[in-house]
Amino acid sequence: MTNLSIVEMEEIIVVKNLKRNYRKYEKKEGFFESLKALFKRKYKEIRALRGISFKVRKGEILGIIGPNGAGKSTLIKILTGIMYPTSGEVDVMGYVPWKQREEYFKYI
Repeated sequence: MTNLSIVEMEEIIVVKNLKRNYRKYEKKEGFFESLKALFKRKYKEIRALRGISFKVRKGEILGIIGPNGAGKSTLIKILTGIMYPTSGEVDVMGYVPWKQREEYFKYI
């Protein structure tokens, strides 16, 4: 076991119970279906992230793997401040990425 200082063990990314849902319009084929959709649309709820939590300490390397549609890109967009989550908490170097975007972008 190595002697690591407190600074080296500092958590720089903390994600707690992160969720992201989308509403997607269900489009049916045909002229009359398109006409009906002008007045009444049906939506489908899609859950991209389902309550993920993790911590990354200073000096660690993190890899994100998974099948297509697993939410990898959505997670990265939230961590960079491009997208906001439906619920959950994210702290990256003391910033909430989607709330403090301009200040945060100076450091990434």
